[in-house]
Amino acid sequence: PQKPVTFGVGEREAVIGGEEVLMRHQLTFYNKTAICVEIADDETELEEIVNYLTEVKLERIGDVLTLDGIALRNVSGNKDQFKLAAKKISQLSNLPIILCCFDAEILIAAAEEIADKKPLLYAVTEDNWEEVGKFAIQKNLPVAIVSSNLEKLMSLSATLQKFGVKEIVLDSGTYFGPGNLSVTYDNIMQLRTAAIDKEDSNACWPVMGVPAAYWSQAKITDEKELWEHQYQEIIMGAIMESIDTNLIILHTGQKKDEIWALLALMTLGQSVFSDPRIYPAVDAGLYKVGEPNEMSPIFVTSNYRMTKIPVEQDLQGANIDCFLLVVDTEGIGIESAVAGGQFNAGGIAEAVKEFNAFENLKHRILVIPGMAARLSGALEDEADAFVVVGPRDSSGIPKFVETQWKPDEFMKEYESWEKE
Repeated sequence: PQKPVTFGVGEREAVIGGEEVLMRHQLTFYNKTAICVEIADDETELEEIVNYLTEVKLERIGDVLTLDGIALRNVSGNKDQFKLAAKKISQLSNLPIILCCFDAEILIAAAEEIADKKPLLYAVTEDNWEEVGKFAIQKNLPVAIVSSNLEKLMSLSATLQKFGVKEIVLDSGTYFGPGNLSVTYDNIMQLRTAAIDKEDSNACWPVMGVPAAYWSQAKITDEKELWEHQYQEIIMGAIMESIDTNLIILHTGQKKDEIWALLALMTLGQSVFSDPRIYPAVDAGLYKVGEPNEMSPIFVTSNYRMTKIPVEQDLQGANIDCFLLVVDTEGIGIESAVAGGQFNAGGIAEAVKEFNAFENLKHRILVIPGMAARLSGALEDEADAFVVVGPRDSSGIPKFVETQWKPDEFMKEYESWEKE
């Protein structure tokens, strides 16, 4: 299996690797792909970009999505400039830092400046391994080894381990152009297979890729729009993330109008790194949304996580004061649960009773999803309530409340029923 590697310190410390299986369904993936964005050390807007990247925060389906690190690239070729930029980033941000430079003297100078922040040293090559390795041992820092030749990569890994380096990341190169994508993919998979299936001690480290390399390899012309080039980079990032590449470095994502790139990969990560051992269910119950009163509606939904949370967020986003009755459907979404019988009139009526849904209300009205319309008649009998069929999708609830929520009329009709 892969060994875990950490870089950065504090609450935002990045942990990569540590995987025991090639495919998620075999067990689970323990640590998601760390998504980092590069910054050049001579960037004139460095402070602004660092502050933005540090504060990137998106909430989706109950998860808070943030960036995992900043990769500082030595573009200037100047040691003092690199040191200054590294120190500035460490002062401005609590994000983990990757120091990117192949010149050992320049890399070590910057790393010395922020050694207490535990940066990842990128990179060790066959030309600088001894100098960088000694420094990494002295400061107990992780290093990334780079070589497109897998035999040389394994040789460097073996050498550094014997040397005493404790944490290593492997980079077999990221290549664009006809036929090169498959080379990139194959190299990563060979490293993962050697570590996990063959238990090769030299390969048993996290693997990384650099989609940002697109900008140094591609022929950038005016014939294509900027986003078309950015799209190629993000496609590579998505491919890497989908095969559990443990760390990726992007160029696109530095600016606010490039948030789409980060959102795409963060969203993909939510799917790739969900734990198949844990059923995606939330607790059944009666949830308050906003400040509901005695005439506020009760919306009924399932306890499938991907249903309950988006419905709740849509209600909150529309500032609708209401109750959300979450019924135990064994963690299955509405459409499938209706078809399979997990979302049924008896179960909803039982939830109404169990959670005292009408206890503090002056009505007995339930709003069910449009996909469950066929349950309305039976539910009225089972729950002794007036049932209103709502929209098929929760995005339609605001309009529904505005135009169709008429509790007084509904209660008049309910009270007119003959009670046996």
